[in-house]
Amino acid sequence: MSAYLIKSSGRLATTLAVSALFLTAACGPGIPIKFPQFPDGTAGTRLKQTLDGKKRVAVVAKEIPPAIQRSMRAGLAEEWSDTIRASMKSALEDYGYYTILDVDSRNARYNELARSQTGLTNYQLSIGQELQVDHLFFVNMTALPRVECKTEMVTDSVAAASAALQLAMAANGRDVKMSNQSTTRPTGVLYLTVFVEGKLVNVETGRSVSTSTTEPFKLQNQAGNPECPSELQAFDGALKQAAKKIADKLSPKVHTVKLPIEDGVDDVKGGDKKLVQQYLADGISWVEAGDMEQAVKSWEMAVDESGGSSSAAFWNLAIAKFAAGDVQEADQLFQRAFQAGGPKFMDASKRTTYALFKKEKQRIEEEQ
Repeated sequence: MSAYLIKSSGRLATTLAVSALFLTAACGPGIPIKFPQFPDGTAGTRLKQTLDGKKRVAVVAKEIPPAIQRSMRAGLAEEWSDTIRASMKSALEDYGYYTILDVDSRNARYNELARSQTGLTNYQLSIGQELQVDHLFFVNMTALPRVECKTEMVTDSVAAASAALQLAMAANGRDVKMSNQSTTRPTGVLYLTVFVEGKLVNVETGRSVSTSTTEPFKLQNQAGNPECPSELQAFDGALKQAAKKIADKLSPKVHTVKLPIEDGVDDVKGGDKKLVQQYLADGISWVEAGDMEQAVKSWEMAVDESGGSSSAAFWNLAIAKFAAGDVQEADQLFQRAFQAGGPKFMDASKRTTYALFKKEKQRIEEEQ
């Protein structure tokens, strides 16, 4: 069995307002459907309100404030800004929700946005609209990184494995000379904190949501090496960690779930059952070949051949319409599948699938 986890956040007034749904499906055929997972609680609500159902984003690294630049060597501020922006874009791309527009070719306009230190203005919003984006995603460093190197006792995996082996052999009655050597070693550990702030701004409404991160990134040497680890390596890791923390709050994360499709004909009351089953199987083969249009045609023929009595055909068509984003027609097809199949058709997997569908349908309708 394969488990698929999907979280849905949104204002649901019933016990369906849960933080996670586990969909367990057989290892059989299915149609992959993508679902956005919003942050939990008020953070998710504010993000939904700011996004207003729109996804085109330009990532802008604000110029590092002069007070911080004066403490840096020449050219380093620009390098850091470029690195922060690249890390943020990479994190957002990994989350898969936004359409990220590249505005590098519009250097003059981009630089005007980056150099503004006075906060959000109507002028900034007009530039964003000119760049044909829905949102501006500002990211900036608010203070110099903080570096702290320590010596900590770190477990030596080789020594620990050897000790475990000795204990196991002794437990089996073997005559083993036990080592009293410690399995931990003094090791150099670097803590590097980057102070990064992210702000998402809707260029049409001016509504915004922001977050920041100050969590240190930990980099340790191999157990027993007391030297301080590489600051450059730690800086790269710290930026990636900070970008992910910001994305957690300012971006939905897209998950893909494979929803099961059916090929049973037990409830078919009209037509040639074997032909209906052939149409159902043919549709599944088209799904596996990546041609959803042909799959839909096969299942529609199964409906026609069965005289409208094939619950499997209606179910498969509902899943296909759901995958295409047509939630209204999908809901109608789900209802026809329930009517054709009766109570026995609705097993636990189908109930969970339909509950998940209703959550996503509500989210889509709220964004329209």
